[in-house]
Amino acid sequence: MEGVHHVVCHKCPFEGLYGSATHASVERTAHEQAYDHRVSSLEINRPEPSAEV
Repeated sequence: MEGVHHVVCHKCPFEGLYGSATHASVERTAHEQAYDHRVSSLEINRPEPSAEV
């Protein structure tokens, strides 16, 4: 699953797998702004969460 990005909210059931970092970032930012929730993003083949804001 290299290059797949997992996005998950820590306050609600929002979660998704995205094939591009750009799409994952857009969805993450949109959810954070719309609901003021904390959301994490992890590239499946990367061992640590991305520090990107």
